[in-house]
Amino acid sequence: MRRPPTAGVGLSLVYLGIGLIAGVSGGLLGVGGGFLMVPLQMLLTRVRQVEANATSLAAVIPISIAAVFVYTPRVDLTFAALLMAGSVAGAYAGARLSGRIPERALQIIVAVVLGVLGLKELAWP
Repeated sequence: MRRPPTAGVGLSLVYLGIGLIAGVSGGLLGVGGGFLMVPLQMLLTRVRQVEANATSLAAVIPISIAAVFVYTPRVDLTFAALLMAGSVAGAYAGARLSGRIPERALQIIVAVVLGVLGLKELAWP
C-alpha cells in the first residue's frame, strides 16, 4: 500500500503545478480538469485513486467558478442548474461507490473511460 505524501514546499509546488495545468485545461477545453488532476496526482504525488478523486472534486469547484465569470454571457443558467443538480447527485453516488471498488479496478475504470472518450473525440469531434 502506498503511503500518502508528507507536506512540504516541493510537494506544494507539485500540487500548484497540477492545479495550474488543470485550470488552463478547464478554461480552454471546457473540462473540469479532473481528467488531468487525478492521474497527475497519482503519478507525481503517489496518492491513492480514491484520495486523488476526492481532492480533484474539491478543486474543481473554484476552477469552475473562476471560468464561469469569463463565460457568463454564454452560460445558459437553466441548463447549468440542471447539470449541477445531476452532477451533485452523481458525485455523491460515485463517491460512495468508489469506496467499495478495489483501487486497481477503479484505476482500470478511469483508464477505460478516458480512453473511450479520447477515441470518441478523435473519431467524432
